Amino acid sequence: MKTDRSIGGCSCAVYRQPLVAKIDDYLSCLSRVEDPAARRWTPLASGTAAVLMALDVGCSLAVRCEDALACMKLDFSCGLGDTFNGLIKALERQATLSLPVLKAELRTRARTAFKSIPRVAGWTLLAVDGSKEDLPRTVDNESVFGIADNGAYPQAFTTVIVEVQSGLAWDWRVGPGRSDERAHLRDMAPQLPDDALLLGDGGFLGYPVWSTLMQAGKSFLIRVGGNARLLTDLFPDAHIERRGGIVYAWPRHQRHRVPPLRLRLIKVGSREDPVHLLTNVLDSTKLSRKAAGTIYRLRWGVELFYRTLKRTLGYAKLRSRSGRRAAVELEWGLITATIVALIGIRVLRRRRIDARRLSPSGLLRVLRGALLRGVGALSHEGVRILDRALAGAVKDRYRRRRPKHSRHNPTTRNTPVTNIQPPQIRRATPRERRLALRKYPSLAP
Repeated sequence: MKTDRSIGGCSCAVYRQPLVAKIDDYLSCLSRVEDPAARRWTPLASGTAAVLMALDVGCSLAVRCEDALACMKLDFSCGLGDTFNGLIKALERQATLSLPVLKAELRTRARTAFKSIPRVAGWTLLAVDGSKEDLPRTVDNESVFGIADNGAYPQAFTTVIVEVQSGLAWDWRVGPGRSDERAHLRDMAPQLPDDALLLGDGGFLGYPVWSTLMQAGKSFLIRVGGNARLLTDLFPDAHIERRGGIVYAWPRHQRHRVPPLRLRLIKVGSREDPVHLLTNVLDSTKLSRKAAGTIYRLRWGVELFYRTLKRTLGYAKLRSRSGRRAAVELEWGLITATIVALIGIRVLRRRRIDARRLSPSGLLRVLRGALLRGVGALSHEGVRILDRALAGAVKDRYRRRRPKHSRHNPTTRNTPVTNIQPPQIRRATPRERRLALRKYPSLAP
């Protein structure tokens, strides 16, 4: 792959390692980031090494760094360090410079990739969820991330927004183990695509979350349970709204300061196990009851993303013993998962294969083989060989006749409770109706 750009501080005519060529296509924005303190590790070189380390299966970060350097030595002959400590110090120093630029670039690439993924009922489906990653038991990790609800060792908390059909991450936030996923979502809300429908489970409950999404002009479909308190018949002609499932969210102690939110409650599922979904899409022609049930079942795609991140990539437990380094390690793990999905979607799109058949484990198996063993020829021919291997990383078409169950699946205190109660709904009192009509007459139908 020819280029007239400076790579790692020196001018190169071709990429000799096909895997580096694939990765650098998504990291090229880092060539515009300037680090005055960088002597040997430029932002582009350190970012490439970080992604290669995340792809590697070495037992320690130092071993992974050695493998990454061996893969990069042909293309980064200049501006490349030779020690793990030098690399990790550069990644720590450049985090505030490189990560915002790179995440913005990946969101732009993701927006393009969404065009090749079929929409469901006219929507681009994104799901949000939070999860914890374990950390080594060190004093520094405890001081930075704290002890989470396990009460034993430090944990990091990540909240990720994922395209559910392909497993492509859109945005994420990393924080201490006791972080609030709802606060993370409120911070990410302005960057959501305008044509997306955000799916969330019962953890994303409350007026602050819903109002932030609505003020940003974003659509959502969130499951609610018995801890949700909703009102009906808040304005005149309420019998018309009742037929459409219209409800209102209005905090009792803030009614003189914040307006009520007009929402729509949709009941799907069976009579024995109903599911209550809350959305701000009031028009049933844009989101019907049947479509809402179908769409919400696809929320499971965000759980599959976490399985890929934790099990396939190996980020269930981080390896860094320093809090700052652990945060950098986790950020680059999420970036790597995003780049892997983008690579797979692009290859499948060029070969006219449905992007929903993307296999994350198959992709990683091919990329790891290219990292550790190479793929044969160099330059253009090597890229073509790698593309052919990546095109085969798709899910099988086997139709399973029964669900897959774990042989040993013990119940723990973190096991989700399935018997979710319906939301608490009551009619608005005359006093509440007068207050709503007097203070917020523009909301009346």
